Amino acid sequence: METNVLVVEDDTQLRKFLVDFLASEGHQLSSAQSSEEAIVKFEAGDFDVVLTDVNLPGKSGLDQLPQYLNHNPNTYVIVMTGYGSIEIAVKAMKLGASDFLCKPISLKDLSSAVQIAKQKLSVPVATVNSKSISDSPIIAQSVVMLNVLEQVKIIAPFKINALVTGETGTGKELIANAIHCGSPRVSKPFVALNCAAIPDQLLEDELFGHVKGAFTGAQSDRKGRFEQADKGTLFLDEIGDMNLAMQAKLLRVLQESEFERLGSSATVKVDVRVIAATSADLDSKIDDGSFRADLYHRLNVVHLRVPPLRERPDDILSLAEGLVERFCQSAGLPSKTIDNDVLRALAAYNFPGNVRQLQNAVERAAVFSGVEKCIKLEHLPDEIRGNPGSYPSAQSLAAPSSIPDEGINFSEVVSQIERNLLLQTLDKTGGNRMQAAKLLKMKRTTLVEKLKRLHIESGEESL
Repeated sequence: METNVLVVEDDTQLRKFLVDFLASEGHQLSSAQSSEEAIVKFEAGDFDVVLTDVNLPGKSGLDQLPQYLNHNPNTYVIVMTGYGSIEIAVKAMKLGASDFLCKPISLKDLSSAVQIAKQKLSVPVATVNSKSISDSPIIAQSVVMLNVLEQVKIIAPFKINALVTGETGTGKELIANAIHCGSPRVSKPFVALNCAAIPDQLLEDELFGHVKGAFTGAQSDRKGRFEQADKGTLFLDEIGDMNLAMQAKLLRVLQESEFERLGSSATVKVDVRVIAATSADLDSKIDDGSFRADLYHRLNVVHLRVPPLRERPDDILSLAEGLVERFCQSAGLPSKTIDNDVLRALAAYNFPGNVRQLQNAVERAAVFSGVEKCIKLEHLPDEIRGNPGSYPSAQSLAAPSSIPDEGINFSEVVSQIERNLLLQTLDKTGGNRMQAAKLLKMKRTTLVEKLKRLHIESGEESL
């Protein structure tokens, strides 16, 4: 498919440079130096893509944007400006822009933006948005969470990096996935990597891959997460746990969109949107020298804070009902209702483990309710039904003082004690696993494995 591009730029040298570059990539080009000249050419021609500067003589590129779309609603408009900010991006998106580039223009980003436009234009209009933010598993009705989702909707179409912060279990990966689903990259891979779960010495291989013979055991070439996510989105969870050496290498990839596999000197070029997440306080890490300020600013183009469940109590009941319905469908259980006593207990509890703890609680309750069609208070974990509104008590963390005649499930009791200790410690440290491991006097890797085993950190997050 031939792509017809109209470049609107008042700087003569830059305009010629952009036209020559895009023509060299096989596109059909026309250009204009003002909005007025551009609209005359646009209405007389048949353009698929408009690449327009914001600051133009006469009408600005943003002022002209609605006229392009009124004439042809399918036009893919890419806005560029030397005064890039999220405010301009938001305004451009609300006016109908499809992408946003900051000057000085990266030729890699420009090439990628036009290629994405070409791919999107080749898809029938009825199926372009077949997968969107509305299809995500996020359940929300509280004002604070709806505000987050509105921000997601605004930034999703633009290739700008985002930093998602929030306590453990709040659903940061789901937010990242929603951004991907609302972007032109939705048909390309969404690749996730938990940086805290990979030992430091293996993280570089996970990110960049290796060639055969790079090290003992490297019997074939292997693509890393960046190559796997090419043309798509890479989600780097717990970025705050990445060591300084890897931070420097990540910064270079973000700046240059290229890297080398382990054991190779050949440069690999990629087009990847990076969304990072952390439960740590990166400002404190920058102050103590454990996180690079330049990497922080490169990642933090847009900051999305996912609120803890205690700040969005309006969502608890709808979340509980939605999570029970999903679990019953996936587990082959009959549909279940939730008793009012259960709903009151859930509403009164403050969930230090956030949405993930709520998910674990209602899924456990659904299983323990068996063939019953209603989940009752007795099916909830002890810490929720026995002492709503507070953290697990020391008594609830301990083993039973006596063994009942009917006996106990040893594994379940021990797992529940471990779970409560881990949730309470993570809440105390604000989700920082390194600090939690120190408080529990165990290795960080041991803590991570326990979190996975108890399904506190592993598995799909749900909101």
